[in-house]
Amino acid sequence: MHVPHHIAVPLATALLAATVGFTGTASAATVPYFARFAAQEAMLSEMAIQPAALRVGDVTYLAFQGPGFDPYIASYESETATWRGPTRIGTNPLRLDAHGAPSLYVDPAGRVHAFYGAHWTPILHARQNASGPDATWQSAPSLPVGTYPQAVPLGGSDMLVFYRGTSGTWFATASHDGATSFGTPQAVLAGTANLYWYADFRVDDGTVRAVFTWVDQDLRSAGLEFVRRHVYYAERAPDGVWRAADGSTLALPITKAVADERCRIVDSRALFTNEVSVKVDAEGAPCVIYLIGSGSGPDAYRWCFMRRENGIWRTSTITTTDHFFDAAALDPRPDGSFDVFAVTGDSDAVGSDDGDYRGRGGRIERWTSNDRGVTWRLAERVSPTEPGVLYSDPVLVAGASPTARLAFTDWSDDESRFFHRMFLWGDEGLVDRDTPLAVARLAGPDRVATAIAVSRQAFPEGARAVVIATQADFPDALAGAPLAAAVNGPILLTSPHGLHDDVAAEIRRLGVKHAIILGGTAAISPAVEDDLRRTAGITTIERIGGRDRYVTGLLIARRMREHGRIVKTALVVSGRAWPDAVSAAPLASANGWPVVLADGDRLPPTSAMLLAEYGIERTIIAGGPAAVGSGVLREVPGATRVGGADRYETSAALAAYAHEHGILPGRVIVATGRDFPDALAAGVLGGRSRAPVLLVGSGAIPESVGAYLAAHSGTLSDLWIIGEPDVVSTAIANELALIAGAR
Repeated sequence: MHVPHHIAVPLATALLAATVGFTGTASAATVPYFARFAAQEAMLSEMAIQPAALRVGDVTYLAFQGPGFDPYIASYESETATWRGPTRIGTNPLRLDAHGAPSLYVDPAGRVHAFYGAHWTPILHARQNASGPDATWQSAPSLPVGTYPQAVPLGGSDMLVFYRGTSGTWFATASHDGATSFGTPQAVLAGTANLYWYADFRVDDGTVRAVFTWVDQDLRSAGLEFVRRHVYYAERAPDGVWRAADGSTLALPITKAVADERCRIVDSRALFTNEVSVKVDAEGAPCVIYLIGSGSGPDAYRWCFMRRENGIWRTSTITTTDHFFDAAALDPRPDGSFDVFAVTGDSDAVGSDDGDYRGRGGRIERWTSNDRGVTWRLAERVSPTEPGVLYSDPVLVAGASPTARLAFTDWSDDESRFFHRMFLWGDEGLVDRDTPLAVARLAGPDRVATAIAVSRQAFPEGARAVVIATQADFPDALAGAPLAAAVNGPILLTSPHGLHDDVAAEIRRLGVKHAIILGGTAAISPAVEDDLRRTAGITTIERIGGRDRYVTGLLIARRMREHGRIVKTALVVSGRAWPDAVSAAPLASANGWPVVLADGDRLPPTSAMLLAEYGIERTIIAGGPAAVGSGVLREVPGATRVGGADRYETSAALAAYAHEHGILPGRVIVATGRDFPDALAAGVLGGRSRAPVLLVGSGAIPESVGAYLAAHSGTLSDLWIIGEPDVVSTAIANELALIAGAR
């Protein structure tokens, strides 16, 4: 649905398709997160864009990127434990680009402002029309082209917004009327196209503290595009005068030569630095945290702390982690102690170098010091313990109350996992929220239209490619869901002889220029290729198809490997029938596991070749012996069978098993077990939203499916029904909702 820029829309209204005619009642599930439709990198780390959360009176405002990377705001009142939102407060023009997260500011009238949606584009600006969590939002004057806005209040109506311009230079633009208008930007850190900075700007008692690191472009030729070096410090006094780390006065903009001579507080030498951030402690001393190390893997990087004492910067090590893009937040406490919320471990970042995002994220731990940062001890794990789930981007609430101190998100370095959850933590632990069960039907008048509806739900922000499969038969698409996840795009269905106008329109909405056709010309004719170019705007087409479904499965797996994910697990499904492959699709898609096709009681040579080429060490057999014979188990390594007596039991068994491997219990997708097209499209959505696909028939709900829903009813927030009522009846949908919503 189109929403004008100035209108705020509740997240559930903006995202969900037509609701099922659910006539029952269901109480709310109590969940440990406050939003469940956050974009990948919903909040950026504290070094990049801040503050993303702040408290005004008793209300904590939390800003993040939701569907389409649009800015959303949720609020929490500690005294009454009341949640509001998330509410969309604007439209982000960026596509497939997570750099547009909001930075918040509160003006003297108590109205919250958000600066967002910028990456070499104008910084957009929205504000409340009045103070308070129920206020509506409206557009406000934009700022110049830039990236990484950081709003810094100076007191009264004075404030600064720091941002990095297109030249690599950091600027500050001032407002003296509470962000109603802004003056001419002033260059602060001098950069060029080949020399640019990452910086963090904070304020206390009118003094702005800046800590920054620079990108070593000379290492690009070695494939290390994002490597940063050294740590620098400078500060701006309330009178506007800038001073270096050595106390000398600085002229703006600060060049790298001047920064190296007078501002550098860490010489990283051959090592790399990242995630620099600055705060001031209870004694007024500036304190800095940063990441330093090289390579990847356990203990490759150290989280370090620095505190300036009598003009000398003293350093200590907090803990270690395994990846260059892990994040942390420093919280100096009023009693003089320190908390650091650091991402550590858990990600198994093996094989990824220092310019690679893969391996980012882990668990979030609270480390504390009671001796001015000289020594540190692990106080607790802050993030939940969920199998296969990582967390990242801990962000402190500015002016936090004790019960609402830290926000963070679950994380995947794979952009095909898009729908993330947002968490709020305080001294009493994670802040719970009651979430009523949302029931929605994703459907169209036919199988082609239903696939489009699923695509719109799964890819609100657009896609990088689209996978095209025939609506007439399933064999070529059996292994297609993890491929679609790997290329970050949906599976859309087509007639063998031509592309429907609505499919072309959906491809244009997605903004993709690349299409992958599954199957040979007998399955999808060259006329479809012509239509893709002529009406859908596709410029490059590849076709993946072999002499049979088993060869096609091998070719799909080879195409997946081009995306570089190192996996040692594969899913084995029947190549003769589609149901088990559909139920296994979310698990395969979410983990990047290839799908291997068995032929009854044997493994075809092409499938054995797939196992060898990937170096597979472990296999999951989806389905009972009637689907994949016992002989196959003797031909595959490390086999575990997950299945039941029929397709319905197998779907429930795979759903339960998937919870140990990154699929979450918060939402469920239900599709018909009688025909393949609707369920085929649902597999990609399942992987992207980390939701299992359960199959139902035309009569009563299968006992195994009902048992699964009942077992997880206390945590379910979303139930998606795939297909029109003639596919999954209203009566079945209502009964499913009653079971899932029974708390």
